[in-house]
Amino acid sequence: MFLKSLASFFAVLNLRAGSSAMMGPIDRYGGLKSMRFKASSFFRTEWDGDRWWFVTPEGHAFISFGVNHYHASWWAQDHNRAYWVKRFQAKRPFDAQWNEGFKKVALGDLRRLGINSLGIHTDAPMLTEPPGRALFPYVAEYSPLKLSHYLKPKKELYLDVFSHAFRVICDNEAKKSVLPYANDPMILGFCMADCPIFTDDEAEWFGSTTWPRQIRNLGEDAPGKKVYVDLLAKTYPSIEAFNRVYRTRFQSWDELFGAKNWREDVYPKSPEEKADNERFLLLCVDEYYKRAKEAFRKYNPNHLFFGDKINGNTNGMDSVLAVTSRYTDCVNFQYYAELDAHKKSMDRWSRLKTVDQPILNGDSAFTVPTETMPNPFGPHCKSQGERARMTLQYMQDSLLRKDFVGWHMCGIIDTIKTMPSKEYNQHQGLMTIKGDFYSEMEAALKRISENLYAYASR
Repeated sequence: MFLKSLASFFAVLNLRAGSSAMMGPIDRYGGLKSMRFKASSFFRTEWDGDRWWFVTPEGHAFISFGVNHYHASWWAQDHNRAYWVKRFQAKRPFDAQWNEGFKKVALGDLRRLGINSLGIHTDAPMLTEPPGRALFPYVAEYSPLKLSHYLKPKKELYLDVFSHAFRVICDNEAKKSVLPYANDPMILGFCMADCPIFTDDEAEWFGSTTWPRQIRNLGEDAPGKKVYVDLLAKTYPSIEAFNRVYRTRFQSWDELFGAKNWREDVYPKSPEEKADNERFLLLCVDEYYKRAKEAFRKYNPNHLFFGDKINGNTNGMDSVLAVTSRYTDCVNFQYYAELDAHKKSMDRWSRLKTVDQPILNGDSAFTVPTETMPNPFGPHCKSQGERARMTLQYMQDSLLRKDFVGWHMCGIIDTIKTMPSKEYNQHQGLMTIKGDFYSEMEAALKRISENLYAYASR
């Protein structure tokens, strides 16, 4: 029965795969040499009249088929440390022998699977450092504010983005994390926060706050407070009308302007307050992106600016995409959902953009629960065969889109429920904790990588 099932699975792969492998030779970055564009020495995007592409530094068409969570520390956990130390013939994790062994195995695995890039969630300096000598195309990080949802950002991080102080923060962060890498041809682009919490709904789900709820409680010395009051003064015909909605007793807009901590940091108490927050949020996000990109370009005129990886599993993507896409070179999203939901959501997001630019799935996966991974991130499949079929179908179907330029899968190596921070949700990889690849997934990934440009050229 097992052999029959496996044979059936591979038949599906062959049936869906279509024609030839890779459509020709690839360059050192993974780009298709037969599709030539102008070389710029760095990754960029281009519309060829029919579809969007990434373009490699050598000027060849590139689809990013990547993987996230290449964290070297995940090969040195309590449950697998001894195994990898022995396999790398090292004395301890991260000594010279361990690092060399990790690098050799990682590069071999990536090339065998046909993976051509590392997503933003990567902490393996032996692959990406030092600047200018990275061994593999990767997404670099530039985060002026640490607003990633998994960090559970506190209210103190929601700074007044309209202030001079925020510009200084952006400049300092760009000088530290962007400038040293400005000439590294292996960088696909720079990403900011991982699913930052923008909306009131997101703040409710993740137990955080928002820019509107913080800036409105600042004093008259805060530039953002003036922007907030000016917006409301245009929204309401009088301060009395505002008071009726907010159940306050301000005598004038000036009094509201000077009032500190006048409103609770809680979910909006009325539809009108929610709408006010949404309008002001767009102004905040616009300023956040404007100043962040301004500092980025000051120190780096070469690389793509991805902005934040925006959460498609909340209302964040729909709420701010029209603003963020004015500044980014590529829409970068995360979305853990079934295949049909992916299509419907990407269709909707394409309509929401105010500028024409490609979209990149920066993080998602299909997974199979196990005893040690009872609740892995992503839609749950019944078997690795089903997971592999969904993975293959997703990439084939998505590359039919003329604006789809890549997918960074989550992740590479299994985590387990006893790992710190993985007690409730786990990341399922393409391999077990001891480096054994799931055969069905390995076959699917090889099929995708061998036909990547054929799928994108249909």
